[in-house]
Amino acid sequence: MAAVAAAAAALHVAIGSELNFAALAPSPLRSERGVGRLRGASSSSARDGISAGGASTGGFLGGCALALGVAAARFGAKGRRRQEGLRAVTEIGEVKLILVGGKATPAPPVGPAVGSFGLNIPMFCKEFNALTSDKVGETCVVVLHVMSDKSFTIEMKTPPTAALLHKAVGKTKGSGKAGTDIIGTITIDKLREIAEIKLPDLNVQDITRAMKIVHGTAVASGVNVEGYDEWLRLAVPKPKSIMDRYGPSLDNLPAPWGNGPPLENSQEEAAEPESVAA
Repeated sequence: MAAVAAAAAALHVAIGSELNFAALAPSPLRSERGVGRLRGASSSSARDGISAGGASTGGFLGGCALALGVAAARFGAKGRRRQEGLRAVTEIGEVKLILVGGKATPAPPVGPAVGSFGLNIPMFCKEFNALTSDKVGETCVVVLHVMSDKSFTIEMKTPPTAALLHKAVGKTKGSGKAGTDIIGTITIDKLREIAEIKLPDLNVQDITRAMKIVHGTAVASGVNVEGYDEWLRLAVPKPKSIMDRYGPSLDNLPAPWGNGPPLENSQEEAAEPESVAA
């Protein structure tokens, strides 16, 4: 019994409070065995007590094994939950939406696009309307980043170039006949202002080439830019060949338009517009 008690003490130290010590309570068989000895029972009663004591010891060991199994199952469940909690959250997809500021509803296109990832559609509409509360009625471009735990983040983009041009000329839509049907005229300063707004989303770093990109959208929308031809003479010159292309980085753009080395005969090219204007 001393060995059993030592094993029980070691088991208690190993698994702590997870072990159910109901098996350690004195059983009626063990009590009867002690009472029989004190009363001077017969040898047959003593033998019955010994057999009962063996059954009690087996029950005690079975209870310890059961408690150990329950504790191991609990620890295993806790470990699995801890691993699930520490799992890294990754982005599983993104959706680009063009919506009206402050007026998002679960109707298409929001519902099918957001619901396809199992996200909370009303929650997205609420957050989008809060972000665009100062842009009610304006066209807003957003990118919805979907995470693996069904959460999401909303990234605001600049308005579409065509929408900025239509607003500048006071129209709601562009021309159906680009180059022939003109819906309005803007100045070169207004073109620069729109290019500065769109610069973060364009694949260029200088305002000069951004203005060229915006002008291409203006031509397609039927918007005329006053003074664009005169400004184009001072813009970045075209590369002589595809091997000399500058790329979108300012480091590759030749001086004085960028940080790269100046072009050959750059002074003559810079003086050419003045002679033409004269």
